[in-house]
Amino acid sequence: MKKSAITFLHAGYWLLYCSLFTFIFFITKSTSQEAFDNWDDWLITVLTTTVSGLITFYTCYFWLVPRYVFRKKIGLFAVTGISLCVGVAVLSLLVTLQVMKWVVMASGDVLAIALFALASPFLYNLIPFFILLNVINGVVAMVIRGFVNWYADIHVKEMLLNKNLRTELALLKAQINPHFLFNTLNNIDVLIERDAQKASAYLNKLSEILRFVLYEAQSELIPLAKELEYIKKYVDLQKIRTANEDYVYLQIDGEPDELEIAPMLFIPYIENAFKYATNKKVADAIRIHVSIEDLQIRLLCENIIDKSDAGSLVQSGIGNTLLKNRLDLLYKKDYQLEIKNDGHKYEVNLVLPINIHELSHH
Repeated sequence: MKKSAITFLHAGYWLLYCSLFTFIFFITKSTSQEAFDNWDDWLITVLTTTVSGLITFYTCYFWLVPRYVFRKKIGLFAVTGISLCVGVAVLSLLVTLQVMKWVVMASGDVLAIALFALASPFLYNLIPFFILLNVINGVVAMVIRGFVNWYADIHVKEMLLNKNLRTELALLKAQINPHFLFNTLNNIDVLIERDAQKASAYLNKLSEILRFVLYEAQSELIPLAKELEYIKKYVDLQKIRTANEDYVYLQIDGEPDELEIAPMLFIPYIENAFKYATNKKVADAIRIHVSIEDLQIRLLCENIIDKSDAGSLVQSGIGNTLLKNRLDLLYKKDYQLEIKNDGHKYEVNLVLPINIHELSHH
């Protein structure tokens, strides 16, 4: 939802809120039981209830609702919200009485001072009224904030679905491109004559990779352990293309446990490293380090750039722009991405938040 629409929604509510007291003032003006004795009483009531309402409303809107309601802690929200309503109501009335006292004392009107002294104890009877108004403001804040977030979630999901239509085919092509498949199959074919058992193991890895991409990676979230296993198998299949055992360095630190992540966000960067580090005789031409810590996962992927490709290095697969769009839609601002290219080394540093989920449905 646009900021202008949210601002209009808030402004409309407070305009209606203040208009209610004006409406009551005019309606009861012609009756024997006036709600307000004069315009001064109306103004004091409107200012007091509005300030009290603003404090309650925006404390709920910006703090209590995101902290408790969105996390489904309704009991804590109710207790904290009621405490807030009572506290703000009492404080507002005490401040109002003090201000009125200063005004009356400053006027020097002896009769007004005497009347205020007689009437002030009875004003404490207004506390339940203030509490009720604060409760109403708290409930309205919860409804408006819930509606705004619901609308934003719907909008994000629609954008993600539309983006997925554009990127799904590109994503599959990036992971199952003919070049990778043909090279892997040719290498396995050559390996069959020398070591049939090893060739069979590699063929099984290729089969598992294809199964993962075509079926498991279509979910919104997958177990982090499966994503890491996919990366290991992908790197293993790339290694059979060279006799240099030190060509690729892969290190994974931390335990995935019951963590989940959006699928196939790391592979485009890893695939890009293999695409441009074509000199397979160099040690550590590609360095991949994945670390899991404090409910976040970091990918550091580095590759030496061949001189012939230094000027034309671009992100393969779904591309930097589409991949960043996907990260924005999935994680909003809760991720970090840094890409460096100094002409000799290409480096990607990506940090993603990960969540704990029940994995029994996988």
